[in-house]
Amino acid sequence: MSVRTALIAGASGLIGRRIADHLLALGDWNVIGLARKPPPDADIRFIAVDLANAEDCRRKLGELDEITHVFYAARFDHPEEGKPEPLDTNAGMLRNLVDVLKRAPALEHVHAVHGSKYYGHQLGPVPVPLREDSPRAPNQNFYFTQEDDLAASTHNASWHYSTSRPHAFCDPAIDRPRSAGLVFAVYAAIQRELGLRFDFPGGAAGFEAHTQFTDLALLARAVTWMATEPRCANQSFNVVNGDYPRWCELWTLFASELDVELGVPRKFSLATYMADKAAVWDRIVAKHGLRKTHLDTLVLWPYGDYQLRPDWEVMSSMAKARALGFHETVDSHEMFKRQFENYRAHDIIPPAAAR
Repeated sequence: MSVRTALIAGASGLIGRRIADHLLALGDWNVIGLARKPPPDADIRFIAVDLANAEDCRRKLGELDEITHVFYAARFDHPEEGKPEPLDTNAGMLRNLVDVLKRAPALEHVHAVHGSKYYGHQLGPVPVPLREDSPRAPNQNFYFTQEDDLAASTHNASWHYSTSRPHAFCDPAIDRPRSAGLVFAVYAAIQRELGLRFDFPGGAAGFEAHTQFTDLALLARAVTWMATEPRCANQSFNVVNGDYPRWCELWTLFASELDVELGVPRKFSLATYMADKAAVWDRIVAKHGLRKTHLDTLVLWPYGDYQLRPDWEVMSSMAKARALGFHETVDSHEMFKRQFENYRAHDIIPPAAAR
C-alpha cells in the first residue's frame, strides 16, 4: 500500500484537526502538523514554526523531502470579526511555505482552504447560486493573492494546487468560540433562563432567506478528494452541505431542540445584548452543574452577528464538484442536532427539558 505524507499548516486549528483526523482514519497517510504553538497532547508529529518568518520556514522545513501533499488551513491571528484580515501577512505565510516545499522531490499537491467571502456575499446581495467562476468580490482579500501565487508557482511545475470555498464552518467542538452552533445554543439557554423568547437577531427578510453551512468533517473529506483526484488539479471548488435551509426553518428547529419559546425577527446585536449577561450565564452553570465556562470566552458573539446580518440569500453551487464525482451531502438540521447533543454531553449547555 502506497503511503502519502501530508503536511497540515494550521493543524492545531479546528479545520486542520479535522483534516488530520480524516487522513489518519484512512490509514495510508503519514501526517505532520505545523503550528506556532503545537498542542501538548497531539497524536501526530508537530513542527513549531512561524510561517510569517521566511527564515524560520527554511530552517525548520527545508529537509522535509518526503512531503507529498500540503493542506493549508492556517491564517494570521483573526482581528475583530467583520474587519478585513491582513492581506500581506496571510499571503506571505503561504508563499513562505510553498517557496520551501516546492523543492521537495515527492510533492504532488498543495491545497489551500479559503471561503465563500471570495464572492463578497458579506458585502451585500450577490447573484446566486455562487459558482466557482463567479466574479471575485470587489474588495481586497488574501484569498485572491494566495490563489494567484499558487497558479504562478505551478506553471511548468510537476505539482498542482486546488482551493476550497466553504461557508460558515460548523463543528461539534466545544473549545472554539467562533462557532455558530455555540452562538445559538448559549443564546437560547440565556433566553430560557430569563423566561424570554428566542427572537431572531436579524431582519424579516433575512429570516426568510436561504442560507448554507459547511460541516468540517465534510470539508476534510472534500479537500482530501481534491488533493488526490487528478481532475481537480489547479481548480477551486465550493464545499457546502448541499441543502439551503431558510433561517426561519432553522430557528424553529433550534427553539424546539433547545427548549425555548420561539420568537420573531427583531434586529439587534448579540454582542451588545450579551455584554451584561455574564451573571445570568454563571447562574445557569451553577444551577445545572455545567462545566465552568465564562460567557465572554465561550462564545464569539460578533461572529453570530456576522452570520445573521445578511438580509439576502447566500447559496453556493456544488455542481462542479458533483460533476467530477464528489457527491457527499450533510443534512444541516441533523448536523445542528448532533452539535447540541455534544454540547449537552460535555456539560456546556443545560440538559433538555423533560418532554
